[in-house]
Amino acid sequence: MKPVLTAVIDIDATPQAVWDVLTDFAAYGEWSTFSAAEGTAQVGSRLTMRMPGMTFRPTVTVATPGQELRWVGTLGLKQLFHGQHSFLLSPNHDGTTRLTNHEEFSGALVTLIRPFLRTPKKDGYAAFNTGLKQRVEVRTDGGHGAGSAARGRRSPSGAGRASGSGARGRGAQLAACRG
Repeated sequence: MKPVLTAVIDIDATPQAVWDVLTDFAAYGEWSTFSAAEGTAQVGSRLTMRMPGMTFRPTVTVATPGQELRWVGTLGLKQLFHGQHSFLLSPNHDGTTRLTNHEEFSGALVTLIRPFLRTPKKDGYAAFNTGLKQRVEVRTDGGHGAGSAARGRRSPSGAGRASGSGARGRGAQLAACRG
């Protein structure tokens, strides 16, 4: 089975507000402690992604504003290492947005990195989601985005909790790795 990392978080803002921050790659250095990025969110464009210990150049395969951003990256030949990363933005009934940060890995080199994928303390995906949530909510009136306006209250910061198979709820949910 392919290793899969998934981190889910609810953000007190509209999908478009989340998209605007997610795709503002030049500003990642201002809020992301996990990654830096260069490029544009357009199908066919190549991004430059910098993460701890690595730099890679994935190709954007889906860029639907307010809904989905997806890219594919390889190391050498696809048979060596292939990663498909997606960000899905789903509106919740309370006016918040659920962000699902998901990546699937395949290829011969995956067996070498598999131990690193199983370490929740090194979970950059949940850290990325938390940083994105904070950035978006600050830009949308300090957490008084569409969701809180509809509910008449602020969103809780939410503590992280494990999510093995798509558990729902507030806050960052740690990456689940199956494989």
